[in-house]
Amino acid sequence: MPSFSYTAINETGKEITGVLDAADIAAAQRTIQAQNLLPVKVEPHRSAKTGGKASPLRINKKGKRKKISVREVIDCTRQLSTLLRAGVPILAALETLSGQADNPNLAEVLIEVAEDIASGEDFSAALSKHPKVFDDLYVNTVMAGEAGGVLDSILTRIADVMKRDAETKAKVKSALRYPIMVVSAMIVAFIVLVTMVVPKFAGIFKQVGLDLPLPTIILMALADFVLSYWWMILLGISVIVFGFRWFIKTDMGSYWWDSTVLKMPIFGPLVLKAAMTRFTRIFETLSRAGLPILQIFSIVSRILGNQVLGKALNKASEDVEHGRGVAVSLGDTGFFPPLVVKMISVGEEAGALDEMLANIADFYEQEVMRSVDGMTALIEPILTLGMGGMVMVLMLAIFLPMWDMMQLAQR
Repeated sequence: MPSFSYTAINETGKEITGVLDAADIAAAQRTIQAQNLLPVKVEPHRSAKTGGKASPLRINKKGKRKKISVREVIDCTRQLSTLLRAGVPILAALETLSGQADNPNLAEVLIEVAEDIASGEDFSAALSKHPKVFDDLYVNTVMAGEAGGVLDSILTRIADVMKRDAETKAKVKSALRYPIMVVSAMIVAFIVLVTMVVPKFAGIFKQVGLDLPLPTIILMALADFVLSYWWMILLGISVIVFGFRWFIKTDMGSYWWDSTVLKMPIFGPLVLKAAMTRFTRIFETLSRAGLPILQIFSIVSRILGNQVLGKALNKASEDVEHGRGVAVSLGDTGFFPPLVVKMISVGEEAGALDEMLANIADFYEQEVMRSVDGMTALIEPILTLGMGGMVMVLMLAIFLPMWDMMQLAQR
C-alpha cells in the first residue's frame, strides 16, 4: 500500500505533519479527517528507496503524459464549484479532486496548483502557471470571482461557457467530417483511375489508331503527366502545404487568413455567428463577475479566435475609453451585426446589459446550430454533383473511343 505525507491543522490551529498508508489520496484525506484534522496538503511520500523521485502517481502506466481534455477540465471545474459551495476549503477541495482524477496529468496539475496556493499565491495566479490547461478566459474569470467573493458561482459559469463552446466546435467538426471523407475518397479514386486504369486503355487506343475525342486526349495527357512527374507533384503539394501553414502562423498571414475566412460564402457567416456567441457569452460572464468593460474587451479580444474581430474589439475598447457607449463603439467597427449592436444598446439604456447579452448568446447559439445543419444540407448536393461530373468525364473519355472501336469492328 502506498504511503502519503501530509500537513494538517488540528482543532487548536496547530500545524501537524506525518506519514500514513492509504489506497489513494482520497482515502488518506478521509483518514486524516477522521482524526478531527483539516488536511492542507497530501502528497505521495518520497522515501529513500525512491531516491527522492516523485511518485508515479503523476504519470500514467505507459510512462507518457496523457493530454488533458476540455471535458475533464469542465467536469473538474463543476466539482470544484460544488465543493466550494459546500464550504470545503479550496486546498482540501483541490486535494480531493486530484485524488479522484482519472487522468494522472490532471492530478499533477491540481496538486501543483494546491502547492502554490499553500505557499501564499492566489488561486488565479496558481492557475496561470498552466496556460495549456487554463486559458486567459479561465484565469481572468477566476480572478474576478476571487475579487468579488463569488468564486463558487463563477466557476459554474466558466464550466457552462466551456461546455457550450465545446458543443459548438463538436457540431461543426461533425458536419465537416462527411464531406472531408467523400472528397478524400474522390481524390483517391481519381488518382487510381488516372495512374492505373487510363494507361491500359491508352495503349489499346494507340494500337487501333483511332481519332480520339477531346475528353480522352485530355485524360491521357493528364495520366502521362502524373506518371512522369509524380514526384514533382508531391513536392509541389508539400511546399504549398508547409508554406501556407508557415505563412498563417505569422502575424500578417494569420490576419489575412482570418479576414479571408470571414469573406467565405458558406463558412464566413458561420464563423461570425460562432464568434458572436462566444463574445456575448463571455462578455456576460465577466460582466456578472464585476470586471470593468475595458478589461472585459481586453480579455475577449484575445480569445475570440479571429484576429480581425479581435482588432475591431480593441478599436471599440479605445472608443469606450474615450467616453462613447458600448453599442455605438461596436457598431462603428463594421464587424458586429446590427442585431448585436441594437440589443446591446437596449440593454445599456434599460440597465439590463447582462440579461440582454445572455439573450443574444442564446439566439446566436441556435443560429450556429441552424447554420451548421444548413451547411450540411448544402454540401451534400454539391458533393453529389461533383462526383457525378467526375464519373461523366471518365465515362466520356473511356467509353467514347470504345464505342468507335465497336463500330470499326462491325464494319
